[in-house]
Amino acid sequence: MKTSPWSAFLLISMPLALQLTSCLKLADHNMMPDGPAGRFKIPAANVSTPAAVDGGNIKDNVVDGSLSTRWSGEGNPQYITLDLGQPGKIDYIQMGFHTAGSATRTSSFDVAVSLDSLVWTTVLVGKTSAPGNTDLQKFDFTDLEGKYVRITGHGNSQSNWNSYTEIEVWGWGPTVEMPDETGGTGEPPYVAGTIDVLGNWDTGDASQWDGISARSVADQFAVVSSPVRQGSHAARFTVRPGDKVQKANGSFTSGERAEATLWNYRRETLNDEYYYGWSTLFPDDWTEPRQWGIFMQWHAHTSISPPVAFSARANSVRVEVSSGNIVNAYPTEFEKTYTILNDLHKGQWNDFIVRVKFRPDTTGILEVWHKLKSESTFKKVLSLKNIPTLQWTSNVNQLESDYKIPFNLNGVDGYTTGTYIQHGLYRQDTPSVEQGGNINVLYQDNWSRGTSFSAIKATFN
Repeated sequence: MKTSPWSAFLLISMPLALQLTSCLKLADHNMMPDGPAGRFKIPAANVSTPAAVDGGNIKDNVVDGSLSTRWSGEGNPQYITLDLGQPGKIDYIQMGFHTAGSATRTSSFDVAVSLDSLVWTTVLVGKTSAPGNTDLQKFDFTDLEGKYVRITGHGNSQSNWNSYTEIEVWGWGPTVEMPDETGGTGEPPYVAGTIDVLGNWDTGDASQWDGISARSVADQFAVVSSPVRQGSHAARFTVRPGDKVQKANGSFTSGERAEATLWNYRRETLNDEYYYGWSTLFPDDWTEPRQWGIFMQWHAHTSISPPVAFSARANSVRVEVSSGNIVNAYPTEFEKTYTILNDLHKGQWNDFIVRVKFRPDTTGILEVWHKLKSESTFKKVLSLKNIPTLQWTSNVNQLESDYKIPFNLNGVDGYTTGTYIQHGLYRQDTPSVEQGGNINVLYQDNWSRGTSFSAIKATFN
């Protein structure tokens, strides 16, 4: 408890009972918010629900940090409760909702807060999720003290099932996640390093890259002098309905795309560890790509989803990870989706730095930092350690034999493969514009790979 000299004088002059009362009041005052709200760290053991278990859609999933898993409980009403561990001041919550692929499905719910799990204060009544939105959605209310947060579901617009992918509680208190060892900025200490691969477009063409993958390069790709993040040029990528790339055998690739590619698989392979940087600008008229909108990916020499990809939605960015054992194809051993931005900052340059240690077992690393061009300091928005970042299989037919790397995973002989870079825009097949489809345009600039965070950050002038 902080006191001024006047506070100390007043306490000494007071009777003991009043001193104790004043101390309590000062302690309460000291619990007032200090700085921006933080996210409460809630272990799976602190989540409870009376709902019957629905297969793998268990309660733990609402605090696992992934939007690709969910809790499902049938009933109207049906509730799920989160225990913060210790009382704190609660500012707002964020929730993700399972939509079963429906563009119109919504979920209805109430929110209540309690200090003792006996007496509850209802803070939100009859709230409804945005239709078809699978990103985290923010629900704000008047700040209040509490230790428990209860979500009472009233089913969805199609049934009495309540399905939540994630629940976050934000505020101030002893169990709020503390800033990392970097002092809160998220930037690691300076370490000298070098840039070993550059794709910043300042040559005025695509010569820094191995090629452009597009149905019509002339229509879908251009090196431009405006807008530019830095240097003299950037790249514009356009994807329209039907922009599928035809292979040499006459078949077409999945999805619609316009991507710059670094094909050499040996650039990123087993045991490599690199930092990457680039800038992306989503125009003011950006609209949501169908299903996914991958604008940066590390793709393995397999036919399934990439081990690591950045995907843009209507107004958010996700990191999608499909790594580890891929014998079952989907889901992979480590199949997770993490929302790292809840705002695309349309019309502004988003700067990204990514660290990847490439491993198919649980010794890989994936970390992400972000800032806007107008900001000087990067903020760490994702830190995943001890995870697989490459794909592995014991079935040699799942990968191209020219790039297989023998690897024993958990005592089983098999293979992993390196990755290659695809950078631009890749989305699901879209109906024609006349049938409601859309055209997506975005800009990329300042792509580089290096050996340290500091070396990459220095490229953002």
